[in-house]
Amino acid sequence: MEKRPPKKVKSLLLLMLGLTLLREVTARKNPKAGDTALCPPLEDNSVRVDIRILRQNQGGISISNDFQNRSSSPWDYNVTRDPNRFPSEIVEAQCRHSGCINAEGQEDSSMNSVPIQQEFLVLRREPQGCSRTFRLEKVRVTVGCTCVTPIVRYVRA
Repeated sequence: MEKRPPKKVKSLLLLMLGLTLLREVTARKNPKAGDTALCPPLEDNSVRVDIRILRQNQGGISISNDFQNRSSSPWDYNVTRDPNRFPSEIVEAQCRHSGCINAEGQEDSSMNSVPIQQEFLVLRREPQGCSRTFRLEKVRVTVGCTCVTPIVRYVRA
């Protein structure tokens, strides 16, 4: 004849097991999106991405990198920083003038200096507590400026 534990002992063991599991689940639970006090600072986190871009031999051609100063539509560079983005720093161009620079070095307001924009993909950190989840995001960045003739529209009265 097999002896079974009393019902009270079974219930007590199940209750203890349930409380132990509950404690483990709450201890492992990620902080909520707004509760980042328990998360390590973003500066301490790093993302390693191995992007191997092989530079082709340019045949010894040396190109000056001061395009932004020699252009008839010169621009300056600004760095935008976002710790929730990879890359966290993006360099963006900003046109110096609304007009273009003529041969004498003076601004010609009969022409327009306009931004040249390029779209590319970045990784955006998802705000899910301390989770290291990223999603692809398309961003548009001004990479330079160019000189164009203005669009003129006539209004008939």
